[in-house]
Amino acid sequence: CYHCKLNMKEGDPAVYAERAGYDKLWHPGCFICCTCGELLVDMIYFWKNGNLYCGRHYCDSERPRCAGCDELIFSNEYTLAEGQNWHLKHFCCFDCDCVLAGITYLTVNDKPVCKSCYMKNHAVV
Repeated sequence: CYHCKLNMKEGDPAVYAERAGYDKLWHPGCFICCTCGELLVDMIYFWKNGNLYCGRHYCDSERPRCAGCDELIFSNEYTLAEGQNWHLKHFCCFDCDCVLAGITYLTVNDKPVCKSCYMKNHAVV
């Protein structure tokens, strides 16, 4: 078995993945996504760099995912803030919803807030 490295027993079912090559076989329970462990038998699988992926995690390996909407980001312009990727329109002030990409912001209780909302709603007077 390509995953667990144990011998396949004669007569036991085995999974063959054409995209992985003719030399690889898996036990049905070992044919899983390398990221989440989802069982891929009877599902669409992806093969990349010697690893099996479910559809979601293969896509995550190709494109960033927006922390705001959980969709893949296909645009070449997006922002990286607070350690996560965001569509430009989804990284917004928690108070007024103005777009924060490219401007100064502060965090209040781990939530991004624009400078004017911070001064108006959170700063000590």
